[in-house]
Amino acid sequence: MFDLSGKRVLVTASTEGIGRGVAEAFSYHGATVVVSSRSSKKVTDTLTRLRKVNPSVYGIEADLTDLKSLDILWEYVIEVIGGIDVLVLNSGNPPREPVTFSEATLDDWEYSLKLYLLGPIKLLSLALPKMVEQRWGRILFLSSWTVKQPQSIFVLADVSRAPLIQLAKILSRDYGKYNITSNVILMGSFQTEGAKRTLSRLAERMGVPFETVWKERVLDPIPLGRTGDPKEDLGSLLLFLASEYGSYITGSTLLLDGGNTSCVD
Repeated sequence: MFDLSGKRVLVTASTEGIGRGVAEAFSYHGATVVVSSRSSKKVTDTLTRLRKVNPSVYGIEADLTDLKSLDILWEYVIEVIGGIDVLVLNSGNPPREPVTFSEATLDDWEYSLKLYLLGPIKLLSLALPKMVEQRWGRILFLSSWTVKQPQSIFVLADVSRAPLIQLAKILSRDYGKYNITSNVILMGSFQTEGAKRTLSRLAERMGVPFETVWKERVLDPIPLGRTGDPKEDLGSLLLFLASEYGSYITGSTLLLDGGNTSCVD
């Protein structure tokens, strides 16, 4: 359905879980993809996996919380593919989550703000001039449904991610004239290793089995009765937004949560 041949895509935090599923979707549909991760081994493993489908996949070690690391990432992108058409801003979870406000330290907040807000801003400052020059671009922020319906145990992520909604709206207005769109995806629950690690820590704190927490906190609230698939569910939406089919959608905040979010505004 989608042909992304010729499009250059950078997906951050993309060597496992949601990010890797998105990278797989874009590479499967012909895009040239750059993946990144804090783990060089995971980068190598992901390249081996994705290049079986599409040889035009590249990767480099990079850390969203280290702004100098992002300079190196961008230099690599320019060197290997000359720039990008699509920027997918994904991130992992703060290592301390789940954590409440009373439990979080200033160090936790600093890390979270770098991960979710300052890192993406840094990459945008590098990528946008090229998008303006080429008069085409897609910016896709991957966030969470809990930004719309905050959860006390995810205070770091929910507060640090919330400004991205305003940023996406501002970018949509300022850069629409250059055929650059900017949207936020509020993701629901996906059965990834990162999600399992976070819920395992919560289960340990509560003194109950992981399976109980997963069922009660993740599966039961979802009307569709299942978690999302990073490649098929999320990947398909991002492919649509990155293609010409989605060229009139910008400044939007889109829920992809299986009906989990109860609020309507």
